[in-house]
Amino acid sequence: MDRPSFLVISFIGLISMVALHLAEVWLNGTTLTSMPFFTEWLPLYIAWTVMMLIGLFQRTSYSNHTH
Repeated sequence: MDRPSFLVISFIGLISMVALHLAEVWLNGTTLTSMPFFTEWLPLYIAWTVMMLIGLFQRTSYSNHTH
């Protein structure tokens, strides 16, 4: 998979996860910082954010080597 595709998939995954999290909060009436956030959602946020950062930094370093 090329780096721009990886970045797009990572971005779509992160946005989808945020939408699901907000929908769960809205439907259950819980707060964003309740205990399920730290046990269930925080690891997912970290994973998707790391994927986004890898896609951004790898894409930048790849384009620097080609010019």
